Amino acid sequence: MSQTLRMPCALVLASLILLSSGCLRDLWLEGQKYYPDTDSTTSTTGSSSCAELDACATEASSAPNSTEANQTATGDVTTITTTGNGASEGSVSSGEDVLPVEVEVFVSPSPMLAAGEVLVSVWTSRPVASIDLFDNGAPLVVGAVPDEPVHVLEVTSDDLPGDGPHTIRAVAHAVDGGSGEGEKDFMIDVQPAGTDVWPPYVKAGPINGFTSAVLRKNGIDTAGFFETNQGLEAVALRIDGEKGQPEGEPILLGPVAVTGGGRGPAIATADDATFVAWTQPSGPNTQWAVSRVTFGQGKGPTWPGPPKSTVHAIAAAGDKLVLAGALATGPGTHDLMVWWISSETGELVASRSFAATAAEDPQNMRDEVARGVAIVGDEVVVVGEHQIKGLDNILVRRTVVLRHSLDGAPLGEWTSPGEQLDEDSGMAVAPLRAGGFVVVGWARDTGSIRQVMTRWFSAEGELVAMRIEPTPSNDALGFAVGEDREGKIIIAGTREQPLTDTNAWILAVPGPVGASSWEVIRNGPGQGPDEAAGLAVDAWGYTYVVGSEFDALQPRAFALRLYP
Repeated sequence: MSQTLRMPCALVLASLILLSSGCLRDLWLEGQKYYPDTDSTTSTTGSSSCAELDACATEASSAPNSTEANQTATGDVTTITTTGNGASEGSVSSGEDVLPVEVEVFVSPSPMLAAGEVLVSVWTSRPVASIDLFDNGAPLVVGAVPDEPVHVLEVTSDDLPGDGPHTIRAVAHAVDGGSGEGEKDFMIDVQPAGTDVWPPYVKAGPINGFTSAVLRKNGIDTAGFFETNQGLEAVALRIDGEKGQPEGEPILLGPVAVTGGGRGPAIATADDATFVAWTQPSGPNTQWAVSRVTFGQGKGPTWPGPPKSTVHAIAAAGDKLVLAGALATGPGTHDLMVWWISSETGELVASRSFAATAAEDPQNMRDEVARGVAIVGDEVVVVGEHQIKGLDNILVRRTVVLRHSLDGAPLGEWTSPGEQLDEDSGMAVAPLRAGGFVVVGWARDTGSIRQVMTRWFSAEGELVAMRIEPTPSNDALGFAVGEDREGKIIIAGTREQPLTDTNAWILAVPGPVGASSWEVIRNGPGQGPDEAAGLAVDAWGYTYVVGSEFDALQPRAFALRLYP
């Protein structure tokens, strides 16, 4: 017969009182009912009995003299039926043979292909008092109350409980001494990444998008923007790394003129301080602004930049902040600019510009913009784009890499030769633990769509290797880059998908060659552009990704934490 098996609450309470009292003699006597095959000559003085409840259960379920077992297999469920006496002397007052117990184990889902919960259920042919569960011989739970399900096995990654074959064995114990076993084989094959550690944080309220993230001790600090009746405003928010929820309220920073991946607002940390840089409107022009943020207290002083300036990235270099952006020189044209300011006072310490030479561009009409900045060893590395003449004297954009000392002294520069596609741009840069750095951005042939391009550089600034993600019919860009603990390069950006707008795209590549290790494509609930604009990777390899996605008629911010 088949029936729902439940342990009365009184029995559960009695068991808890029994365990907490330490009455081992009573535990052994009671165990003769549930584990009748335990050697009846075992001392009942308590201390010489089984020292641990798990050990008692294991001995009881595996004792060689307990029963005769007939094993049958039905599909991938193994049923083991016990027959014969199955009880030690004195455990059944009538002296009659106990009824056998048939056991079947069910695991759902099977196979397990993504992180989540596995439900372990057990069917028995008659009521039982408790059930022991084992995974590949190791105890999962001993003395579980018969219920539906008996146990929930949490699969959190490829480490816990581990990819590969598993055998779940259930040992059921009836009150009258009868017992039985059943087994179920199932497979765990979880992707090494691309699953959420916690449910994505989605802000459907005033925050419309996150554009940058920086790692802190337990989670991330992130910068973004939200829409008000007066226009867009920059915002900073701290997110807890365990729960994926905000710590405190967002901190409003001021009006923002431009937003999005590769444009800001941008965020950096120095010791316990957090700094946000953004481009704010200033009359008919723009100018950069930097604010020191203290979460839990609010916005600190705001330091403005020069007129006609924009900022797209920020990094902390000792007691200085490095801002990467541009200075407008005409309608739609800029000179690339890097500024060093004091992190205490906001005072301008140094600045460096980059532009085509007067011989190449007599009227300074070419466009040069910095997009990303990172501290690599004892250097400041800035990446961006500038225009040069390509084939047929057509202006094309090419990646530029600028290296400086921490104090702002120029150390070297590199410009893309366009070796693969006609034009390309560097959008972000990150240091590599083995030395050197990696640059991500986009590349395309003139008049064609963009594809994500990644380049590896040595510590001396020399190009080592490169790769292009093959998306020949889908426009794609890389906005942020990082390295995990295994040396994989994590890229966050956007990619067009068939029948949709641009979607957020996060992927990991093993190196210059080889297929991507994993990828996540996030398509918002509404029709509109979605983008993964910023990321941070912690020491364990967990990847934090922030961005924006469309819901109904406006964007909303999101933050994810992905398994390594």
